[in-house]
Amino acid sequence: MTCPSCQAVNTKAALFCAACGHAFRDQDEVECENHSGTNATGVCIICGKPVCDDCSVGREDKVYCDDVAHSQLTTAYTKLGAVTTEFEADLLVKNLSMNGIVALYHSPKRFSQFSCLTDNCSISVFVKTEMIVEARHLLEEMGLEDFIIGGTIRL
Repeated sequence: MTCPSCQAVNTKAALFCAACGHAFRDQDEVECENHSGTNATGVCIICGKPVCDDCSVGREDKVYCDDVAHSQLTTAYTKLGAVTTEFEADLLVKNLSMNGIVALYHSPKRFSQFSCLTDNCSISVFVKTEMIVEARHLLEEMGLEDFIIGGTIRL
């Protein structure tokens, strides 16, 4: 299914777009995490929390929850790729950090009650935006090109 908001390709089973967080259709089965009885209109692209129009924060046509750090994360950081476990994410972040690249990861799996509302349940690794080229070069040297282009890898 192609997202009408951002044109990202998602599976037919996804209720929300993994790339921008917008709902594919009116949601009567997913409630806003903050407002019981109110339908979610999107999910935070950082943590996966379902939110209604009143508590969502939109920036660059993407949905974020009411955690200010989440909407600011993609301003200062760029997503480098994704892995399947927190162990892999931690290992990758430590390797990047040891090479002078500021990196962090965010796992929607920490929010297990709504971690799979999109078809992307992977753990995202972010680097400071000004270090993205250096980070990509380092990953190429490590043989992790698939990670760079957005594929989920297993280390």
